[in-house]
Amino acid sequence: MSQTTFTDFYQQHFLPEHQVPANRWLHALGVALSSLLSPLAGLLTQPWILLAYPFALALPGLLGHRLFEANAAVGHVRITRQDAPKHWFWWANYVLAWDMLRRAPYLKAH
Repeated sequence: MSQTTFTDFYQQHFLPEHQVPANRWLHALGVALSSLLSPLAGLLTQPWILLAYPFALALPGLLGHRLFEANAAVGHVRITRQDAPKHWFWWANYVLAWDMLRRAPYLKAH
C-alpha cells in the first residue's frame, strides 16, 4: 500500500479515479440508497433489508466505472483491489458524496 493516511489515499488515489461527473453522481446515489436502508429497515421492522446495504452502496459506483470511467490499470472489478484498506474505499464514497453536497472547490479541478 503506497498511501499512509486516508487523506493521502483520497486525494492522490480515489479522486483521480473519479473525475467523470456521471461516475461521481452514481457513487453519491449509492451512498444515498445505502443510507436509506437502515431507517427503512427500522420503519418496516424488517432487519433483513440491511443485507442489501453492500449492494446498494457498491453497485451504482461499479456501474459508473463500467460505463463512464473505465480504468484499465485497476480494472472494472474494484472490490478485489488490494492497494488500500477495504474500509478506505467504503469511506471514500461517503466523503466524495459529502464533498459533492458542499461543492468542494477541488472537485471542479478534476
